[in-house]
Amino acid sequence: MRSRIFRFESEDIVVTWDYVRCIHVEACVQALPAVFNRDRRPWIDPSLATADEVVAACEACPTGALHYERLDGGSAEQTPSHNTLTVSADGPLFAKGDLKILSESGEPVLKETRAALCRCGQSRNKPLCDGSHREIEFTADSALTPAALERDDGDDPESCSLTIRVSDPGPLMIRGSAELTSDHGNDCAHVRTGAFCCCGKSKNKPFCDGSHALP
Repeated sequence: MRSRIFRFESEDIVVTWDYVRCIHVEACVQALPAVFNRDRRPWIDPSLATADEVVAACEACPTGALHYERLDGGSAEQTPSHNTLTVSADGPLFAKGDLKILSESGEPVLKETRAALCRCGQSRNKPLCDGSHREIEFTADSALTPAALERDDGDDPESCSLTIRVSDPGPLMIRGSAELTSDHGNDCAHVRTGAFCCCGKSKNKPFCDGSHALP
């Protein structure tokens, strides 16, 4: 996976921004426009708000493109108590929690708390989303299928790590415990294992149905 990281520093906090992982969701801009302003250079100025406000805005970034280092003695970002996978309409699968992304051979690639995983199959930074779904006008409903809602994986997500294993050209293999939701918030299921579509072709999204193997 590629990265291109920039640093923005004040007396109290350092903000790092990964240009490659940013897909312009603009959660940071909406949360704290004084600090995150794309019409200004540099576009991030952490001195224009309190460290706590900057922390909240960074943690609102669903892709993990934004992180921070406290210089004022404040605490570092905490790992969420349980994992969530949120299916976004026409976009990526947003993962949050104790995330461990592995290569196809099982080697650790990335340890994170937030990540956007490609669903359209066209990202040049797989398994992470790079915004290619907009270029190809990818369309996919975020509603969970009846098969997803009927899974019998137990009622409550557990506190544990969630491994996400690359299986190119196949699906993303998920193992652990996570709450699976749609971005409109009406559907919810608990999953422990699953093969998630990352080619954009499955008719059982967000799960794989083997369509990646078809000509």
